[in-house]
Amino acid sequence: MNMPINPSPAVLRAGQLLWLMARRPSESYSVSELARSVGIPRATCDSILQALAEHGLVVRREPGLRYELGAFCIALGDVTRVINPTLSAASREAEDLAQKLGACVAVSARAGTETRVMSVSDWGPPLGLRPRPGQSMPLVPPFGAVLVAWSEADSVAWLSRVDDTLPGGQMRIWEDALQAIRARGYSITVASGQIPDFSTGFSLMDAAPDVSAARRKQEELVDLMQHSEYLVPVPEASDEVSGRVTQISAPVLDLAGKVVAALMLLGPSYDLSSREMHALGRQVAEAAQRASKATGSGPAGV
Repeated sequence: MNMPINPSPAVLRAGQLLWLMARRPSESYSVSELARSVGIPRATCDSILQALAEHGLVVRREPGLRYELGAFCIALGDVTRVINPTLSAASREAEDLAQKLGACVAVSARAGTETRVMSVSDWGPPLGLRPRPGQSMPLVPPFGAVLVAWSEADSVAWLSRVDDTLPGGQMRIWEDALQAIRARGYSITVASGQIPDFSTGFSLMDAAPDVSAARRKQEELVDLMQHSEYLVPVPEASDEVSGRVTQISAPVLDLAGKVVAALMLLGPSYDLSSREMHALGRQVAEAAQRASKATGSGPAGV
């Protein structure tokens, strides 16, 4: 019988360090700061950083012996965009849509049990909170529904990551939301006084002083979202219902027809009628379909 192969602890720690530094790419960090944030011994952290520095993934600056992301990260990003035409097409469509609407449009993708911001095209008004590349949120209800709605296995796994104390009626709301997302081709989230703005949610994670604090803030936010009306249905043809949209997302498919990313429109910061919300939703969905078709994929059943 084959024995399971466990991931290398050093590689896992290296990944944690790189993502931590990517959360604030303009800053530099001491070994002690990084070790404390990730929760590893200073000597272990120093050894990992030296290995990353040899390959140009991080750079140690004088004076102060502080580390920052290295230039080789740019090369890796460029290569990834070349070999992943779907994400490249999604980024192009996000830029075009952001310019057209005068808004902020992000490309998000699934990364294990998280959804992570891959790129941001910001043509929105100044002073607003924005997600940044590298920021992430847990892929748990009600967050990231558009990334799992087209796969039964992904939907079941997503729904299983809920608070056991939630009433059954809440599960039915999310099941209905997944069905509505599949039927329309996009998801809409309307602001509620009970939960933070969508961009604020990402910013809360980014503002935490270390990884453990960020995780605690994530857990608190997810718990708040799971006990609130986050994925409430929005009537499609009505000027009577209005609200402030926090995000509209639509799926982008790869050549195999799998949802690998989402275009995510943030805002706007003023109220819209439900008719206007769905008009925007169709624009986001059309942009996502163009990104899918650019690599030979078709729309996700819409």
